[in-house]
Amino acid sequence: MCRHSYTLACLSIGLLSLCQPLQAAEYSTSKQLVKPDKSDETANAPYIALMLDYIPATDNLYGITIAPYHFDNNYQQWGYYLGYARSRETDIIVPEPAQSYRQESLFRLGLSYSLTADLSFYAGGSGYISTVSYTNNISPKIVDGKPTWEEDKTTHWGAEAGLRYRITEHFILSAGYNSSTESTILSIGYAG
Repeated sequence: MCRHSYTLACLSIGLLSLCQPLQAAEYSTSKQLVKPDKSDETANAPYIALMLDYIPATDNLYGITIAPYHFDNNYQQWGYYLGYARSRETDIIVPEPAQSYRQESLFRLGLSYSLTADLSFYAGGSGYISTVSYTNNISPKIVDGKPTWEEDKTTHWGAEAGLRYRITEHFILSAGYNSSTESTILSIGYAG
C-alpha cells in the first residue's frame, strides 16, 4: 500500500505543477482584456416571416408562405421561402346531368437576399396546377348509383421574383410577379 501511495503522491504533485503556470496565465492582470471579434456576431437578427398570400390568377388563390432569414452565420444575407396557395372549387357549366368543377393550386420555393436590414429581394421557381374534375355520365346500375368522377391535371412551371419589406419589427409586406400564373403575388405577414 505504501509503495502505491508514494507513486500517487508524485503524480499528483507533477500534475499540480503543470496546472499552476496555466492558471497563472489565465488570471494574469498584466495583460489587457481581449475584446471579442465583432465579425463573429450576427449583423442581422434571425427571424421567420409567416405570410398570407393573395394571387389573382384565373381563379383567386389564397395561401401561406414561410420565409426564414439570417440563420446561417456564414451567409447572413441569404434566406429561403416555401409557399402554397389554393383556389376554391369553381363550377364549370356543362350540359345536364353532367357535373364539372375546376380547382387550382400553386407551389413556390426559392431564395431571398437581404439588400438592407428590412428590404429583401426574392426569386424562385413555382408549379401551377389546374385540376378539372368532371363526371362521365356513366352511373352503375345499382340502387343510389353515382356517376364516376374523372380528373384532368395540367401543370405549368414558371419562375417568380419580388420584394419583401419589413415595415416594423413584426410586420412584413411582399409583392412580386409569378410567370406560371401570369399574375402578381401580394403578401402580408408576421415576422418574429
